[in-house]
Amino acid sequence: MTDIPIEKSYNQEHSEASGPTIKIKRLASSRSLKLRVMDNGEVVVTAPPHVPERYIYEFIEQNEIWIAEKLAKSAVKQQALTDDRETIFFRGKEYQFRINITTAHKAGVSISGEQLVVTSPSEDHREVRKILEKWYRKQAEKRFKERVPLLADLVGRDIITVSIRSQRTRWGSCSSRLQISLNWRLIMAPDSVSDYVIYHELAHLTHMNHSKRFWDLVSDYLPNYKDAEKWLKSHHELLKF
Repeated sequence: MTDIPIEKSYNQEHSEASGPTIKIKRLASSRSLKLRVMDNGEVVVTAPPHVPERYIYEFIEQNEIWIAEKLAKSAVKQQALTDDRETIFFRGKEYQFRINITTAHKAGVSISGEQLVVTSPSEDHREVRKILEKWYRKQAEKRFKERVPLLADLVGRDIITVSIRSQRTRWGSCSSRLQISLNWRLIMAPDSVSDYVIYHELAHLTHMNHSKRFWDLVSDYLPNYKDAEKWLKSHHELLKF
C-alpha cells in the first residue's frame, strides 16, 4: 500500500470535441507505449519520457476502434450502478440501495432503516454516481481526518496531513513526509477494516517495505489484521465502484 515516488511523471490531457479525454503519463521506467481504458472510462497512455507527442497521438488514432470498444464495455459497467445494484455498503453494513428520482427535493443521500437512498433529479447513472460519491467523500473526510490522528497517537506517531483520494488500485498510501492518503471508498468497509488500513500505513512510516519486521509491527498494532485483509480481498471490486 505504500506510495513511494520512484518515477517522474506528468499528466497532459488531450481531448477532441467528439472523443474521449486522453491522459498521457510519461514514466521514466516505460520502454514502450501502452494504452489502458480504466473502469471509470478514463483513457490512459503510458509513454517513455522522450517520445514525441505526435507519435503518441498517432498511436492513439491507430487504436481508436479498440478504445471505442473498451469504452462501450466500461459504460455498461457504470450503468449497472443504477440498473442492477440492489445493495450497497457503508461502514461495513450492507444496505438496500434505492434511487429517488425527483426535482422536488435537494439531491443527496440519506439512510432510512435498512435503506440507503440517493435522491437525484435524474436517473442518469453519471448524475447518481456524482451525488453518491460526493456523499461518500464527505463521510470519509469526516471520519478519517478524526480517526487517523487518534490511531497515530495511540502508537506514538505524528501525522501532518490526512488526505482523501480516489486511487483505483489501493486503499491507502503514505509518504515519509508524515502524510497518509486514504481512498474514499474505504468508508464502505467496516470500521475495524478501515482501522487496519490506517495502521498498515502507520507501520510503513517505520518500515517502507513489506518485510517481516513490517508485518510484525502491523501485528503489534492490530493482532487480528489478517481478518481485515480477508475482507478487503473479498471486496476488492469496491475499488472499481
